[in-house]
Amino acid sequence: MTAQPPIVFIAALGEPGRHWQPVLDRLGDLPTITYDRPGTGDAPPRPAPHPPLPYSVLADELAALLDQRAVTGPVVLVAHSLGSLIARVFADRHPGRVAGLVHVDGSLPQLRLFDGAEDPVDGDGPGASELDLIVGQLEVITAAPAPVPTVVLTRTPHHPSTAGLPRGVEELWLASQRILARGAGAPLIVADHAGHRIPQEAPDLVAHAVRLTCAAITRGTGIAVDPEALSKAGGHLDES
Repeated sequence: MTAQPPIVFIAALGEPGRHWQPVLDRLGDLPTITYDRPGTGDAPPRPAPHPPLPYSVLADELAALLDQRAVTGPVVLVAHSLGSLIARVFADRHPGRVAGLVHVDGSLPQLRLFDGAEDPVDGDGPGASELDLIVGQLEVITAAPAPVPTVVLTRTPHHPSTAGLPRGVEELWLASQRILARGAGAPLIVADHAGHRIPQEAPDLVAHAVRLTCAAITRGTGIAVDPEALSKAGGHLDES
């Protein structure tokens, strides 16, 4: 049996760590870590100048933060949206520091889904950080899948919150989740009734995915999904 590693939560674009609170409330018996990236939540912005940043910078900042907190062993990364891209690059750059992964409706590597979408900026105000989407995409698509217990969790296809998206975006999104799960050898769990904001809309399901991953780590086995328990948590396995 392996000891339970800390669980590190990586928030979505521009969001503070406190947005994970509904999930944290359901994992009170486990060691958890949340944080704000520079320029988000209560964290001060990065010092000027503010060049566009690839995901590797954000991943290395997380590694430095864990060092500061004396967390030097492997952790479980639970990452939402943009956080999933950071987690994939972190696992590639710091493979010995990752014990498991939970991707929560992870963004596509290119991040921008369609022409006319707003430029992605991580944070608020003049100290917010623009992202280098070209270099960042290259980092993600060349990152090797981490050989650790992994769960991929995605939103309900064609959820009402996605009604205004251009044609084909939802199909592209689901295809990307399937590719991510296939590459990681992970189950793809689909939320029954949740949009992209799964941590707030389906915290029971996210907590269930975290516990599945932690159980696989402590047992030293693969992810074991009980369809009935998963259904009670608000999700089902993708059947494609």
